[in-house]
Amino acid sequence: MDKIRVVLAEDHHVVRAALASFLAKEADIEVVGQVADAATLIETVKKLKPDVLLLDAHMPGHRVIKLAYAIRTQYPEVQILVLSAYCRREYVTGFLDAGIVGYVLKDDPQETLIQAVHAAVQGRRWLSPRVTEVLLKSTGNLEPKPIDRLTKREVEVLRLMADGGKNSHIAETLSISEQTVKNYVRNIFSKLGVETRVEAVLYAIKQDLEDGDWPAP
Repeated sequence: MDKIRVVLAEDHHVVRAALASFLAKEADIEVVGQVADAATLIETVKKLKPDVLLLDAHMPGHRVIKLAYAIRTQYPEVQILVLSAYCRREYVTGFLDAGIVGYVLKDDPQETLIQAVHAAVQGRRWLSPRVTEVLLKSTGNLEPKPIDRLTKREVEVLRLMADGGKNSHIAETLSISEQTVKNYVRNIFSKLGVETRVEAVLYAIKQDLEDGDWPAP
């Protein structure tokens, strides 16, 4: 039986070494590559063609959601399993929208990682139980949607972001300063519970907001 070929993408050396050592104990798993810098990630995936990419959700200087989307687009046969310390709904759905197959929390029991790898190589979705609970709770719609917390102007800024507008373009379009745009973007991140521009845009796309279906002012 062929071994499951895994590439580890984790910028912390100690964590990466621990993961490699743990996975190597499994008879049917082989760690074929390790990546410390996300800048070399796509090239490594292209060269090694792993079955599963175990991807750290945070790699300094890079938008990991964007990387995950690029890899899934270019190499759809590679299943991506995200390893994260974050359990927020918006964060999880951002990665799911990018095409990942699984989401494991860093403080989950170690054996769950093995379960997730086996599920991933079969193309089956695998989510940490706590992540699943968060997603299920969000389906009740008992709380206002994050988009409902945005002001009219913040919605306008988000729409322009979703259209690909940079801060300078948004400032010119709305006749405001770039600093004001930055303040709006910071407020949008906070209200949507996201940390990057890509995540905010993914949220807008998921809500079909880029087509103009915006909340009433």
